[in-house]
Amino acid sequence: MTRTQNTIRTLKNEQLEQALAILISCTRRKTRPLSLTEIAKWLDIAVGKMGSIRAVADRIGVSAKMLTQFSHVKKLSQDVQTLFEKRKLDSVDATTQLAMLPEHEQKVVANALASQAIDTIDLRAVVELRRTGDSRSITVLLQKVSASKTQKEYVAEFVIRGNPNPADIRKQFTRYIPASEILSFQVKGALGQMVLSAKGKSALTNTAKKLRTPLKHVIPAILDY
Repeated sequence: MTRTQNTIRTLKNEQLEQALAILISCTRRKTRPLSLTEIAKWLDIAVGKMGSIRAVADRIGVSAKMLTQFSHVKKLSQDVQTLFEKRKLDSVDATTQLAMLPEHEQKVVANALASQAIDTIDLRAVVELRRTGDSRSITVLLQKVSASKTQKEYVAEFVIRGNPNPADIRKQFTRYIPASEILSFQVKGALGQMVLSAKGKSALTNTAKKLRTPLKHVIPAILDY
């Protein structure tokens, strides 16, 4: 073997060791030092020199399935890859899910994900709808998933003094809580129950601050105010 060949071989070995070191640093910790697009490039180098993802995975001590996920970013449209390159998106799971969508839909969904209009759970739901044959536009699917999110509800129970009209009691609450945020309201004898949305709960908390009373005492304060 000539001196030049030895030099080339040494350089190739050094590049492989660098690629493996980078892959180890990016797969063994929650916070990755590089973007997914950069990791995919180093993965290509390692695979090119070792022959397969499985060989690389065995060498660095991770599963081939997990390592394969890092390569999914290459299946995304250029616009979406840019979001990952700039780390506006940085989820390995997101690359896998987005890669299941056609390129013209990837950008719409990726932008919604980057703006936090949806999360990765929503992304999975959108992909599942498309996978099961829902042919509506991707925008409609996003709206459907967003609308179907579980709404947080807060139950407030209270004791009623005397014998007031339930409608008057509800009216008293709507002085402080928007009526649209009171999801249900009922009175049974001396006990009352009100179900609030997240915004309704926030309004109740703000009222407690205004009335300078603990949250657990704010309902009696409203009824007596």
